[in-house]
Amino acid sequence: MKDQAVVEAALFSAGGALSVDEIARLTGVPPDAAKTHLRKLAKEYEARGSAVEVAQIGTKWTMQIRTEYSDRARAFAPPEIDRDLLKTAALIAYHQPILQSDLSGMIGDRVYEHTQNLERLGLITRKPSGHSLQLTTTRYFAEAFGLKATDREGIRKLMAQKAGIVHRERPPETGVAGGTETPGTAPDVVDAPGPG
Repeated sequence: MKDQAVVEAALFSAGGALSVDEIARLTGVPPDAAKTHLRKLAKEYEARGSAVEVAQIGTKWTMQIRTEYSDRARAFAPPEIDRDLLKTAALIAYHQPILQSDLSGMIGDRVYEHTQNLERLGLITRKPSGHSLQLTTTRYFAEAFGLKATDREGIRKLMAQKAGIVHRERPPETGVAGGTETPGTAPDVVDAPGPG
């Protein structure tokens, strides 16, 4: 494994700017070598005319979309979702189809605000069902999180991971939509550490 590729992977995965010391600590590459690799990466991305650049911002380094491409690229970026809203999305993905009234039993009154926000983001649909609304994820939900729209179990697993929920695979014979899982039963929620 090449050290420069490891530094590049660290920048790509970080989702934000990192100092040389942080990169060195994360990759095991000595700080001076990490700085050299960062400079080489910046030149390589510049030379190939990529829409992505490796750039130094103050004392930190980042991998980002070049300014001239940022407006067009923003349309393809997954929506930013706060942790509480993400947990609600995970519960919907995990139990779908689920009635809003059943979801309310899991998370309380904030269910109404959360489901409206998730629908506004295009991540779920809310369809009338008796005296409640039936909630399911949309095709865009799968696309936003890099999943196949037909891979319901993959959606459940990813969202459980993102929201700090213990994932239990459903037996193949129950399926996801219309499965035998009790809708009012929430999966175990684990307090995942917040960003540090």
